[in-house]
Amino acid sequence: MTADTIYKDLRLSLLLEATPDSVVNKLAEIVEITSIKAGETLFEKGDQGNAMYIISSGEVRAHEGDLKLSLLGKGRVFGEMATLAENEVRSASITAEKDCTLLRLERDALFDLMSREPEIAKTFIHVLCQREKNFIQDVTKHSYEVRAFERELEIGRKIQAGFLPKSLPQEPGWEFAAHFRAAREVAGDFYDAFEVSSGRNVALVLGDVCDKGIGAALFMTLFRSLIRATLISGDIMNWAKTDAELRDQPFNIETPECSQSLNTAACLANNYIARTHAKDSMFASMFLGMLNLDTGSLCYLNAGHEAPVIFNREGIKRRLDPTGPVVGIFPGANYGIEQAQLNPGDCLIAYSDGVTEAVNINADQFGEGRLLSLFERGERSAQDTLEEVISQLHDFTGDAEQFDDITLLGVCNVPQDKT
Repeated sequence: MTADTIYKDLRLSLLLEATPDSVVNKLAEIVEITSIKAGETLFEKGDQGNAMYIISSGEVRAHEGDLKLSLLGKGRVFGEMATLAENEVRSASITAEKDCTLLRLERDALFDLMSREPEIAKTFIHVLCQREKNFIQDVTKHSYEVRAFERELEIGRKIQAGFLPKSLPQEPGWEFAAHFRAAREVAGDFYDAFEVSSGRNVALVLGDVCDKGIGAALFMTLFRSLIRATLISGDIMNWAKTDAELRDQPFNIETPECSQSLNTAACLANNYIARTHAKDSMFASMFLGMLNLDTGSLCYLNAGHEAPVIFNREGIKRRLDPTGPVVGIFPGANYGIEQAQLNPGDCLIAYSDGVTEAVNINADQFGEGRLLSLFERGERSAQDTLEEVISQLHDFTGDAEQFDDITLLGVCNVPQDKT
């Protein structure tokens, strides 16, 4: 590289574009020419710096691990703060995106020149002050953008919260309880409990959409809406029958309507998501149940979800294991319908994996064993059981960050002498 080329590259750089020719010529005398190949890392974040660089040709990536911060091309300058400030470390890693030729200004040589040429020091001070001003402007703009995003996210959180039930069924002889705590502003977990068929059957829903954040939250609303709409529409179809005696008879696990209703809800949601949103690879594990309040009979399907627990004062009575795959991946998947019974004194607890996979500061998981042990402690109400689970979970996790949504849904058949 000729002296004339070095001068032109310095002159075109953003750092020296307004610098007098006499200063640029003197800087050209002390620069060193270096090169790096595409994929080669010049320095890592945290390294001690003693030189700054001006890109003569090629392109580099400023990054922090896998996070790309910016791309810098011809004329751009990097490394100046670690060069000008004593004991300053590199604030980012620099890796070549393309083969690069760099002009290197070493600290000692630059300081020596500054001591003899005050104009150079004046130039750098002016440039750094301007860069600081631009940085403040960028931060201010970014702050406004973040605040606007936070407002939008809060609106989204409130809208999503509206998709969860504002109240649970209240029926003599039965107690319903739920607990929901999102790991972020919006969640991928959802639950529901609502009456169908003349109020003598209650649909129970608990689901967990894969992934986290806004994407999972959007699909949570879609899954929940498809399930609820299908179950309600099935109820409407049942009431549209002309036989008044049949309309007045709530379906239960002995009638085909229950199995058909749950299977239709799961299959419709599964086929729609799997076929319409296949590229998104989004799915949900899900527990769907239909509880007959008169008999305590429960028909259910478990689409790849954590097995809910039925227990009473004597301990765990039964687990409701998966009867089919998760919802949203395999078009045409089949979901088996199983039967269970909630007798007086029996409770059903369904939960998401945010409970068992919660971790403490040592990265130990709460685990299924700890959870199941809580169902061996005698007869309690649904609300008391959920409160004990949350209390034990809080004591276990302490100050550790919550990484996943935590959702529980409980139903108890209350003995008549305790209603």
